[in-house]
Amino acid sequence: MTSQRRALAAALLAAVLTAALAGCGGSAEPKAADNEISATPTAQVTAEPPSDAKVIQVTVNGHSVTPDGGKIEVKKGQPVVFEIQADTKGEVHVHSSPATAINYPAGSSRASITINQPGVVEVEIEQLGKPVAQLEVR
Repeated sequence: MTSQRRALAAALLAAVLTAALAGCGGSAEPKAADNEISATPTAQVTAEPPSDAKVIQVTVNGHSVTPDGGKIEVKKGQPVVFEIQADTKGEVHVHSSPATAINYPAGSSRASITINQPGVVEVEIEQLGKPVAQLEVR
């Protein structure tokens, strides 16, 4: 292989690696979500989640997050309620289409979303880059 071809191959490899690392977890700048909502502090919540809702308990304590990225089945159009207990404010990022950012305060809060497109949807605590769940929407 000539030195010119090696240089071209190295440049192509660098471009491919740069593109591969440009996803949510590989970027220094967080991506903006299509939808942004704020979780309601639990003390201000006046209604219980609908009986058909999928309720997901999320705990953020320092750099520890539970649940930790496991699969959770959800029906298309089913309400998904995140009940969040966190030691500091932050953002739950739902990689759905459209993407949704749930801004939550320190303490207990609740937020509800609905996903209408089947597939696997990644959910993470944005500032920590820690997975919460993989929602299997069917």
